Order: sequence, then C-alpha cells, then structure tokens
Amino acid sequence: DNNIYGHMHHLKRYANFTKDSKSYLEHGLFWGGMVHKDTFHWHYKKVITFSELRKKSIETKIPSKTAYPIGPYIHYASPLFSSQKMAQLKADLGKVLLVFPSHSVNNLETNYDFNLFINEINRLKKDFNTVLISLYFLDALNAETVKTYQSQGYKIVTSGHKFDHNFIARQRTIIQLADMTISNEMGTHVGYCTVLKKPHFIFNQSVNKGKNNPSEAKRHAALISENELTLTQQQHEAVKSLFSKYSTKEITKEQKEIVAKYWGTHHIKSPKELARILSL
Repeated sequence: DNNIYGHMHHLKRYANFTKDSKSYLEHGLFWGGMVHKDTFHWHYKKVITFSELRKKSIETKIPSKTAYPIGPYIHYASPLFSSQKMAQLKADLGKVLLVFPSHSVNNLETNYDFNLFINEINRLKKDFNTVLISLYFLDALNAETVKTYQSQGYKIVTSGHKFDHNFIARQRTIIQLADMTISNEMGTHVGYCTVLKKPHFIFNQSVNKGKNNPSEAKRHAALISENELTLTQQQHEAVKSLFSKYSTKEITKEQKEIVAKYWGTHHIKSPKELARILSL
C-alpha cells in the first residue's frame, strides 16, 4: 500500500527523510468509516492518513494503532516540470478543461453512458481551447475508450500506473495545467482539484462497475458493511451536492470546508513536521 501512486516516495522527498517510515500509509481516501483490511495486518502501529475524521475511524476499529492525519497527499508532490516548462505547456494548450471520467478497478470495468457524458463535455468546451481527458491506467489501455474520446478532438492524458512513483506528481502536473475540472463520479480528485485551486464540477450520472464480472463485483461489495455503505453514500451525496453547480469563477467557502473535513487540509505539515511523524 505504501508504494501505490508514489505517495510515500513524495512524502519522504518533501520531508528529506531517507529511512524506513515504519508506518502504514492509507493509499487512498476511504469513506463510511471503512478501514482497509491491510491496515489491520500491517505490523507497524503507526498509520498515516488524510483527516481527523479518518484518524477516529482507524483508531476506533484498531485501538492498538495511532493514526496521524497529514492532509491531502498531492500537496507533498511537486509538478514534474520546471515552472518554465509548465508555462510553455500552458501556452500551447491555452485554456484547459480537464475531465476525470469514472475509472475502472482491477477486474471491474466502469460503465456509464459515454454519449451523455460527451454531450455534457461538448456543452462546456466552447469556453476552452483544449479538453484533456485524464484516464486511469486501466482505461488508458482500453482502445475503444481512448478512441471514443479522441474522436471528439480531446487529448488523452494519464497519471500512469499505480506503481509508478511519479503518479501523484504527474497528477498534480496535469491538474495545475487546468483552468476548470469536471468528473462524473466522486473520487479523491475532487479534493485534489480544490486544494490546487481549480474549480470542480461533478456531473450527475449513473455509473456501474461490475457488469463485466458479477462475481468480482460481489466480492468487492462484501468488503464493506451495510452500515459503512450507507454512510459512504451519505458522505458522497454531501460532497456531490456542493459540487453539482458548474462555475468557473470561484471555489466556494462550503466546498473548502467539506474538503477540509474529508481531505484534511487543516492538517498539512511542514517538511520538519512531516519528518518528525515519519521518524516516530
């Protein structure tokens, strides 16, 4: 888990820390109080996570462990390119609409009405010079998905494979090139765009994962309890309701507050503070 998306690599780099962190790092933003089974099995007693809310969930489920909230991981990664190179890319791309389509997971393809989503993108793209479609690595390998978006004149980008240690840096690079960001499903990217001061809009659309593999979908569903699923849905709806209005002008106070609650923006650490946590 510590190696996924390059999170620990960039945390250590930010903190100038070269030793073993002796911790379990939550590899993503979990909802509904669900605690990943790996957190229980990892032998170290220190867990690194996003927010105070996650800290409470983890310590309630595993009283023997201590969780340390450090805020959104993307804060600790730097763009892959120099400011000069970023400026040149921005000049080439012009005003950018960045799109995060719902993504597949291992053995479960994502399914949604492509035409409906593309119609929405096309409705909005008139105000932009370039549309970037950020595909998860599994979807970037799907020739039909790539072709569908490219046929509209969109450019395909990807943050890379989940075990690429520059995934999170590449994701930050892509987001920083954008002027406006949209998606059709809840995800960590919503808070990351907000943290990086890019307005975000969630297009309300039915998304299904598992039509291609019902047995695997059933196994995934069993990983979360009924109560956790209910709470997850409530939390997702709370976030979605605040990002359901398209606006390129500003990020609202309410959006910042809910991102602080779940992504932990109040817990961002200085290099020295992060090094202390990693060294515990």
